[in-house]
Amino acid sequence: MTVTDNPDLERLVREARDEDAAMAELEGCVQRLLRARDAKTALAGLPAEQLRAALQMRRIELARKPT
Repeated sequence: MTVTDNPDLERLVREARDEDAAMAELEGCVQRLLRARDAKTALAGLPAEQLRAALQMRRIELARKPT
């Protein structure tokens, strides 16, 4: 690849510099995904009564949020 002008060079430097931030964001997303899966697994193991209570809490929470 040949860099022909300053805007191309500036873009390349900006994109190369962004790698660390992108990796940190990706790692955070993966951790969030793992926590969500762990929570789903834990919820799946609850007795029916506790699961119904958890679903009711979620319904109440959603009803309070403006759309």
